[in-house]
Amino acid sequence: MRDSGRTVSRRGGRGPKIERIADRYGLDGLGDDLVDAWLGEGRPQRSLRELEGDVNERLVRAALDEAGAHVLEGEAENFHRLLTSDDVTAGSRTDARNTLRERGVDVEQLEADIISYQSVYNYLKRHRNVERDDTDDETDATESGLATIRKLRSRLRTVTIDVIDRLVKAEEVFIGAYEVEVDIRVTCTDCDTRMTPTALLSSGHCDCDHDGDE
Repeated sequence: MRDSGRTVSRRGGRGPKIERIADRYGLDGLGDDLVDAWLGEGRPQRSLRELEGDVNERLVRAALDEAGAHVLEGEAENFHRLLTSDDVTAGSRTDARNTLRERGVDVEQLEADIISYQSVYNYLKRHRNVERDDTDDETDATESGLATIRKLRSRLRTVTIDVIDRLVKAEEVFIGAYEVEVDIRVTCTDCDTRMTPTALLSSGHCDCDHDGDE
């Protein structure tokens, strides 16, 4: 079921993030597109995780367009992956940020605007009051856990940057242009498997022998 009412987007940080970024990047109809795609109105149903990726890829494409940069096919999707995936190396992520800056994109603003799975969930459930007849598999504990980890990782990165910037201004630390990466890995001490939280929670296991659990 759907509710035609919607929260009015406001500048200055008020209103749901989905509507704030739609306003900032000129993504007209973004909220309605999310509702229709999730409910499957006139198209196949999209999951919350798929919608998160759809929105972020549109953000990257809009940021490049705004900077006057020509966007090749698949380029926005690749930049989104490089900026957000747990499996991307710190060097690759830094290279992607530098490339975007060279093409005129405000990378810090873009990364602040990138939405999470939770942003999509909150927007659809709380601000648009929409429900699906089936149970969306992204509402389980795994997705909730991943959202929590990503939020804390982002917060740690922000705090680290704030501390370094403050010390640089106080001339306690000297550093040129820099990037901060928070790289989280989970290691099973039994089988020595080392993986990202996303890989572990998505697969549900390490490389240990689980035959006895079947």
